[in-house]
Amino acid sequence: MSTEANEPISGVDIAWLRMDTPTNLMVINSMLIIESIDFEEFKRTVRNRFLAYSRFKKRPVCHSGQYYWEPDPYFDLDNHVHKVALTGNADKAALQAYLADQLSVAFDPSKPLWQIHFVENYVDGVAAILRIHHCYADGISLVSVFHAITDQSPNVKPFSGPDVVARANVSATEAGNDESIEPESFSADELYPWPLYQQFIDNAIHWVERYTRVGLKASEESVHLLRDPEIVKTYANDCLKVVSEVGKLALLPPDPKTSLKGSLGARKKCAWSEPVSLDYIKSVAQGLGCKINDLLMSCVAGALREKMKESGDDVEGHTIHVTVPVNIRPSKGAKGANELGNYFGTVFVPLPVGIANPIERVYKLKHDMIELKKSFQPGVSFGLLFAAGLMPKQVQKPLMDVFAKKTSAVMSNVPGTKEPRYLAGARIKEQMFWVPQTGGVGLGLSIISYGGQVQFGLIGDAKLFPDPEKIVRRCVEHIEHHRFDFSLVDSDNYGKEKTKVS
Repeated sequence: MSTEANEPISGVDIAWLRMDTPTNLMVINSMLIIESIDFEEFKRTVRNRFLAYSRFKKRPVCHSGQYYWEPDPYFDLDNHVHKVALTGNADKAALQAYLADQLSVAFDPSKPLWQIHFVENYVDGVAAILRIHHCYADGISLVSVFHAITDQSPNVKPFSGPDVVARANVSATEAGNDESIEPESFSADELYPWPLYQQFIDNAIHWVERYTRVGLKASEESVHLLRDPEIVKTYANDCLKVVSEVGKLALLPPDPKTSLKGSLGARKKCAWSEPVSLDYIKSVAQGLGCKINDLLMSCVAGALREKMKESGDDVEGHTIHVTVPVNIRPSKGAKGANELGNYFGTVFVPLPVGIANPIERVYKLKHDMIELKKSFQPGVSFGLLFAAGLMPKQVQKPLMDVFAKKTSAVMSNVPGTKEPRYLAGARIKEQMFWVPQTGGVGLGLSIISYGGQVQFGLIGDAKLFPDPEKIVRRCVEHIEHHRFDFSLVDSDNYGKEKTKVS
């Protein structure tokens, strides 16, 4: 086996690799709507830019209990990029139906686990659908890839090789500095400022990787570290906080049985909303005195509230939880800051679906998000997932199932740029993605910003969510519900004054 083939897969990526079930594949599905573009030019761009990331030519394999990225000796781009023609001049409904058919299709494990579908006769242009297994990268990593394969203008000459990866690093930094989106929920390095555990988790990852793989044997270095009283004190305090957080997570009860949860089938449905002006969303959020993320999550809560009420659920005063990823990449310029792979933890965000008043609901979310920022949940969840990947597969599944029962949905935000991007000279009109769900979770919600607009996406079990278009449409409608005369409310004391919804 070559040296390159011996590149080990990280514990977290192993966990994602082994998390597939017949009803929930761990596949990130994303889509670009592009102005007219030639298929051969599209393939040439994929070959020169996308494949500059060597991992996309590799497949995950297990040899003697150890997982590695192994180059595919028979790699052929034609096995991964397919031209598709739908019937007639396909509209949005036809494209949604085609994508839904692909959502439950598993990859061939003998090849790298990704595919691109080039739908050439979509009414609004070309639809390029990327399906990639979560073990390769998370959403923030794929944003960097997106920037590497696209350009800021239509007149950039093709490039290939190391320049692509260097460009990706620059682009990821640009995305992180993009002020078009709230920093705590949509950008890269400043995405989630959870400084309480960052240094702890960085060092914990190093220790776990170094010692777990050799049987957790003590070393001379670890003995010297433990003789330093300041290090011992720091890690003891951090460990106490982590133990406390683990206890809180363990005691968090499962989400109640509602119409959002149930036995899953193999078929999925998906939908995406029409674009909404980011400037408009900003103006509503500023009027409320809240973050854009608080507003958008309140819109999702409102849409789910209506869906649940129509299904006969008792929602008044109730709360459900959604699992939200939290970026924990190293700071800018640090090793690994822009690498592929999965570098995020999760938090269980309570969605107040039991609150009818949208203003009261958004301030409840604002308060809860402030409290969550004080927690160690992201670091704890990342550490548990990392450890699960190093355990036998039989141990990983029941551990993941315990946490899957504590949530009703997975919800993810992905950042984009203010300005449009170009692929092989063609303008990208829309960008969308759908997040996979773990265990018995049957609902995935996504929010993405791109080109000065925001869109909602939904992927769900076909039995539980037969009409996903209605839910994403209501998410958009609820933005308007949050407009009000903000001179009548104190955002820091929202419960003591009446609000007027316009």
